[in-house]
Amino acid sequence: MPRVNEQYIERRRRAILEAAWHCFAKHGFHATSMDDVMEAAGVSPSVLYRWFSGKDELINATVAEVLQGLVDGLDELLQLDPPPSLAETLERVLSRILAQATPGGPDLTALAVQTWTEALRDPQIHALVADRYRKLREGLAELIRRHQAAGALPADLDPDAAAAPLFSMLLGFALQRLLLGPEDPATYAQAAGALLRA
Repeated sequence: MPRVNEQYIERRRRAILEAAWHCFAKHGFHATSMDDVMEAAGVSPSVLYRWFSGKDELINATVAEVLQGLVDGLDELLQLDPPPSLAETLERVLSRILAQATPGGPDLTALAVQTWTEALRDPQIHALVADRYRKLREGLAELIRRHQAAGALPADLDPDAAAAPLFSMLLGFALQRLLLGPEDPATYAQAAGALLRA
């Protein structure tokens, strides 16, 4: 029997995770059963449980992957020289979120809100979310420092303090999109940029 290679393992795991994302976004973490995920992924119980021991592990993996995608996207922007403006950073991160969140089926930005409520209930999810959110805020603070070094932002501005409201604009976009309807990342970011400049 041929040995299973790493690419195959990652593809199967990814297919199960993506099916779980859609189920969780549509029905919520607790209303989704493992049977729902199996059906959506088109796998048997033995296959699903080979990669994930249970729903808690699947939820943890879902939250970790989604949030890590945001951290990675911001890290890519931090590699640019000169750094993008704060408004451009917002637009690029939000556009990346939408590109990953709306490939068809339920709007996966719903996972953000469900993750917040799960983080209040589950200490392990809370620690995971806090870690990734902290990294995002640290990335935004680093971006602010780079703009300060270039003279584009006041030198007396506390980068860590300023990163907090900037970060909240990312979360606010997701919440408003879900409750008030579609929002264009470019329009949102331009308006945010105008407020920041003011």
